[in-house]
This record gives sequence, C-alpha cells and structure tokens, in this order.
Amino acid sequence: MVKKYCSHSGCRRLVNLNERYCDKHKPKDSHVSKTSEFANKIHASNRWRKTSRLYRQANPICEQCLREAKEGDQSRQKRAGMINLATSVDHIVPLFAGGEPYDWDNLQSLCDYHHALKSQREREQKK
Repeated sequence: MVKKYCSHSGCRRLVNLNERYCDKHKPKDSHVSKTSEFANKIHASNRWRKTSRLYRQANPICEQCLREAKEGDQSRQKRAGMINLATSVDHIVPLFAGGEPYDWDNLQSLCDYHHALKSQREREQKK
C-alpha cells in the first residue's frame, strides 16, 4: 500500500494515504461529558472550540493552581503549591446547572488534576 508522511510538523512516520496523522500525533477524541447531553452538544460545536482556545490563550496557567499558590497552603491536598499549565477550559457553573456556555465570566482554565477533581464533585452533586 502507498504511504505518506504524517502531517505533524517534523514527523517522519509513514501513514496510509487515507490518514492524516500517525498514532502519536492523532488528535484526542472530542470531549464527552458524563453529566449532560446538552454539554456534549456544546463541546462538539465550532463556537466552543474557538471560545475554549481563545480563553486558554488568554489564561494559560491553571487558575486553581494560582489560587492555591496565593493562599500559601502547602498541604498535600493543595499539591504543595505546584503551578501547572492549563489543559482545559471549565465552566464554573456547570452547564447542567444552567451555566452560560460561552460567557467568559463563567470559564476558568484548569490543569488535568484540578479539572478531574471538579468534574468528580459535579458528578456526585448531580446524583
């Protein structure tokens, strides 16, 4: 079968003609919310992807890490004051609770750790 190079800049791995990226550079699957179908619909939209990207560019550091560093609490629960890059944009008031999906006042940049904690609390709250 005829192959071509992965489309990721500088990658020299070969992929099939009907593929764009190698396994290492394939984009992540789209976000799937475990709390609401409405949230899944929002997260799949181009408007959300653009809003999320622009917000993360304006706020590249995890806002929860920054808050905890300012509080000065060095306990284990606070991850010893570590500050991480944000990997996702989260709704402060969850969509299932009526939060505005595109309002920047309802958004916060979070690292994987803090986003997982918040999502877990929201799933428990929804039960």
